[in-house]
Amino acid sequence: MSNQEQRVEPSQVNGQITAAQGIAQQAIGSILPESLGSAAWLESGSKLQQAGQKEVDEAKAKKAVEATVDSGVGKVKSAVGYLTSDQQTQNEGNQESQKAQAEYKQATSDKIFDVPIPSGEGLKGRLESVEGMITGDQKKQMEGNMKAEKAAWKDGV
Repeated sequence: MSNQEQRVEPSQVNGQITAAQGIAQQAIGSILPESLGSAAWLESGSKLQQAGQKEVDEAKAKKAVEATVDSGVGKVKSAVGYLTSDQQTQNEGNQESQKAQAEYKQATSDKIFDVPIPSGEGLKGRLESVEGMITGDQKKQMEGNMKAEKAAWKDGV
C-alpha cells in the first residue's frame, strides 16, 4: 500500500456523510434527463451510498468488539475489588463496565442515539450503593454493588 492508499479507521460519521452524498447524487440522477447522464449519477450515487453504509457497519462492529472487551475488563476489576474488599476498585470496575455497556448498545443499535435502560434490580442496587457511599455504610455499598453487578451480568453485555 502506498502512502496515499493508507486505510483510515472506519467512522460512523464519515460513513453517514458518504451515504448521504450518495443519496443526494441519486436524487440528482433521478431528475436529470438521460441525455445529461442520469444513469452515471444514479450509479455513482448508489456506489457512494453502499460504501458509506459499509463504513458505518464496519465502525459499529469495531466499536462493539471494543466495548465487549472493555465491559469484561470492568467486570473483572469489579470482581477483584469485591474479593479484596476494595470498594473503590469495585466502583471503578462497575463504572467502566456500565460505560462499555452503553457503548455496546449504541454500536449495535440502528438508532442514531440509543441509551441503555438499566433493569429495576440494577437500578435498586445502584441506589443502595450510593446510599451506602453517602452514609459511610460500606456493607450497604457492597451489597448494592453486588445487586447491580448481578443485574448487569443477567441483563447487560
